[in-house]
Amino acid sequence: MDVLLQQIANLSVIVYILTTMISMGLSFLPKQFVEPLKDKSLVLKSLAANFLLVPLLTYIILQVIPLEQGLAIGLVLMAAGAGSPFMLKLVQVTRADMVFAVGLMLILSLVTLIYLPVMLSLLLPGVYINHLSIATSLLVLIVLPLLAGTVLKARYRSLAETLKPIFTWISNLFIIVVVVIYLFLNYQDFLAVFGTGALIAAVTFILVAFSLGYLLGGPSPGTKMVLGLGTAIRNGSAALVVAVANFSAQYNVIAMIVVVYLLSFILMILVSLVRGKMITKN
Repeated sequence: MDVLLQQIANLSVIVYILTTMISMGLSFLPKQFVEPLKDKSLVLKSLAANFLLVPLLTYIILQVIPLEQGLAIGLVLMAAGAGSPFMLKLVQVTRADMVFAVGLMLILSLVTLIYLPVMLSLLLPGVYINHLSIATSLLVLIVLPLLAGTVLKARYRSLAETLKPIFTWISNLFIIVVVVIYLFLNYQDFLAVFGTGALIAAVTFILVAFSLGYLLGGPSPGTKMVLGLGTAIRNGSAALVVAVANFSAQYNVIAMIVVVYLLSFILMILVSLVRGKMITKN
């Protein structure tokens, strides 16, 4: 039963990412994705938050909260990858700058392809990184569907307007399926880390990462929220690819990735709902 649910969850993740990226592509013209990235200062701050400050934060956390080796490796893997598509769903909830969010996710994903192997080779010597596997998954699941949507939007605008709500509905449905199934399958992962310090480390990691991104994302409230979410929600897919290839026999590594991934969903959903209500009241 668990095997079947895991397969359904994995398929649901793929469907969610594909439909989300197509929906995003159908929402904007190609030039709209490039425009926000012309702000070089904001781009540099985004890169600094995700690829300098988050790893530094991870180092500090591991010095203050000593973790078992496997748990520490899991946290490092999460710190090394950025650009999660799930961020886009929360940006919709908060009504923040969606165009910047898509552009940010793309640039973080592309930099992760280069940064992740370098970062891990320094922090985890001897770890094998399947560059082709990570690059292929990012290309097929993120870049190509997004480009397909934008091309359709540019050429057949009326058709794009018809298809967009359909893909959005499918995306909303499957993110619910993913969260429910993963919570059901991995509740033991949460229980396993109680008393180890991993839970405190994970919550600290997520909330401080969000704060760093939010502070660096100004002056616009829309970009502040986007960079906060983009910094807090790490690229769990890339982390899992590396973990399965190198640490499949070490339960704690994958457990820590799952814990950080699910906690980031929960905490950032709460943050997004609170901000969404504040915007509605105003």
